[in-house]
Amino acid sequence: MKRLISTYILTILLVFLFSSFQIYYFIRPFNSSKVIDYIGYLSSDSLNGRLAGTVDNALAAQYIKEQFQVKNLQPYKGSYYESFQVKYPYKMDGKPYLKVFDQNKKLVKEFNYGTDYKEDMLNFKINNISFNKNDIAALSDYTTQVTKGMDKVVFYTPEKNNINFRSSFINDSSISLFIMVTQKANEEINNMLKNGYTVSCYIPYEIRDTEINNVTACIKGKNPKLSPIIIGGHFDHVGTDLNGTIYSGALDNASGISFVMELSDYISSLGRPERDIIFVGFNAEEFGCVGSTKFVEKYKSDLNGAKVFNFDMIGSNNSVPLCIMGGDMDTNNTPLIKSAANICKSNKVYFNYLFENSSDHESFRKENIDAITFIDNDLSRIHTPNDKVSYIDSKSIDRCFNVVSQEVISNAFNNNFLYLYYKEIMVISLILISALIFLNRDLQ
Repeated sequence: MKRLISTYILTILLVFLFSSFQIYYFIRPFNSSKVIDYIGYLSSDSLNGRLAGTVDNALAAQYIKEQFQVKNLQPYKGSYYESFQVKYPYKMDGKPYLKVFDQNKKLVKEFNYGTDYKEDMLNFKINNISFNKNDIAALSDYTTQVTKGMDKVVFYTPEKNNINFRSSFINDSSISLFIMVTQKANEEINNMLKNGYTVSCYIPYEIRDTEINNVTACIKGKNPKLSPIIIGGHFDHVGTDLNGTIYSGALDNASGISFVMELSDYISSLGRPERDIIFVGFNAEEFGCVGSTKFVEKYKSDLNGAKVFNFDMIGSNNSVPLCIMGGDMDTNNTPLIKSAANICKSNKVYFNYLFENSSDHESFRKENIDAITFIDNDLSRIHTPNDKVSYIDSKSIDRCFNVVSQEVISNAFNNNFLYLYYKEIMVISLILISALIFLNRDLQ
């Protein structure tokens, strides 16, 4: 009887050992070093900040597409690209200027671009303006608002005189042009305006229409009737300034789409999921989440009941929590947020909550589709020239994977514990099998 029980237990242990070894042999472990390599390329000078509408942005899209192909992902709905129209700031020929003239149209002062002033990228409905004190709508120590006809132009001093910060482009802003000036320059301009002088400014950008792409791929699930899982992150950034200074966008958001690419390789090695898993590189997030909005508009009928995991800024080297970001109407008890938080708690992950419509989850939440963004909410370098790959930390990348992998396995692989603990199961099975063999010898 004891031998029969021992044989039964041994058989179960051998099944566990074989199953876990099979997973160990075929699985491609998530590798944060590869994520950093992807970030290195996407944030390199060769891609000039990946501004949507530029050739550099198209090259980034092509790279993501090629990575999806290498990982044997299928094109979503027959194509790796989802194209759409967008308005973008086109850099023109010519040099910027900010000049002051007296009543006789004699040049009194010319400010230095990049030192005294710089465009903020928020809007370029107009690119030049000349004005005097009669055109001033509002004036303070830090802001000068000018109204000319239907156009409003704002000259403002950013915090700490940091004119290197570059905002996202928002074409539907009510302000036609934003110019950052240092506090000293702003004071000089205000004083000269009081003396009856005229200020003239030109920024060589104009708004143009173009076609750009989201990058889409998928793993087909066993049951096409089940709602899909969407895993995404945006890959565009804010380009370069007029001096050619590159805004690399390593953390924001070469990191998020790089995380998605490596995660797709890991997931594809797990075998066929129960439901479709769609991978998306969203474009034009820096223009107001345009790419994700277009994606939802086009495929809304296929997204009923879907769960969306978006990644924006993964890999900060500062001691910031992993944030679970929901929409501005969500709470800690929103089911998908609560699920992710419980995983963080059980794994003792340092985390926090954010409830903002400030990444691509917004487009899905507006249509009542479950969606969250994982984000290392480190704002210290983003949208500046200092957002470099050298500041990316693999520990933060692994931290996010340890949470997300459990969500994916739970939702797409019936919470198969072998995928989560195959290494531990393999070791424990070997130990127990060895102990059982020695025990049987003693019984003999």
